[in-house]
Amino acid sequence: MFMCRLSIVAVLTAAISVQAGEAEKFFSEKGKDFGTVPFGPTLVHQFKITNTTKQVVKINSARVSCGCVSASIPVNVLQPGESTYLTANMDTKRFIGPKEVFVYVSFGQPFDEVTLSVRANRNDNFSKSAEAITIGQVRKGASGTGTMQITMRNESGFEIRSASSNTDYVKAEYKLIKRDRSEVVYELSATMKPGLDVGLWTTDVSFSTTNSTLSTIKMPVSVEIVAAITATPATVQFPSVKVGDTKEMNVIVKGDKPFKIVDVKGDDNLVMAVAADKDEAKETHVVRLVFKPSEAGELTRTIIVVTDNGTKSEVTIPVRAKAKSAE
Repeated sequence: MFMCRLSIVAVLTAAISVQAGEAEKFFSEKGKDFGTVPFGPTLVHQFKITNTTKQVVKINSARVSCGCVSASIPVNVLQPGESTYLTANMDTKRFIGPKEVFVYVSFGQPFDEVTLSVRANRNDNFSKSAEAITIGQVRKGASGTGTMQITMRNESGFEIRSASSNTDYVKAEYKLIKRDRSEVVYELSATMKPGLDVGLWTTDVSFSTTNSTLSTIKMPVSVEIVAAITATPATVQFPSVKVGDTKEMNVIVKGDKPFKIVDVKGDDNLVMAVAADKDEAKETHVVRLVFKPSEAGELTRTIIVVTDNGTKSEVTIPVRAKAKSAE
């Protein structure tokens, strides 16, 4: 009987070990401002929820302070380290002017509640050609520019006065395209400077205006920095091979424009690298790696494929292999 009571106490202690207020730490952000938006679209944002504790987390529900926003969570139980997303949908047809809506996320374990906010300013005279300034794919070490247009109707004196960016890597600019009695059109641009590493990057740029209800236009900016040359797989892991046997694996070497393979370095009699059609300029090449062990043991090599694709024209391929006795 004593042992049974002890187990019950241990379970209860584990359940309450996550303190009230801990749920605040589950969210990477607690607010989303969509800025000024036109009539019509449904605005969507995902709030990431991560169980940062060592206990199971249970999410009861998510309720909203206004019917113009709906909230949904696909997973209600999170194991330690697991994540899910709360998706908030804001219907711009159901409000006008500035609007802030609160989303209340209720937890059963820990017993807690977290408040999120979703904001937008609907201006029916304002419209934009895109939801973000997309620079697209840019080679590492190069620059790139993305543009979009915004239109203000029924305000012939509307002006953009200044532009700013959240980072030194992006410069925001604007240019007047059209002005008449019915509408004013500006082109907004974001130019990315060289220096970012490979990956998908996002930031915001802001434009101050003369409109009292639209004093700032904030636009997201996205860019994907890509390497000039990539290899797939990035690392080659040979399965265990018997001494005297041979195993081959192909690596796809791809560039952002047609290129030739000038040289392949790092191979030897144990790991040989063969590039097919290397003298032909094309965007994709196949490099065949051949592993032929002469004795048992583990082996590592670094294969370097050199191309004529301008600067940063090499790609490094780590190779790992293991040989076992033929007996």
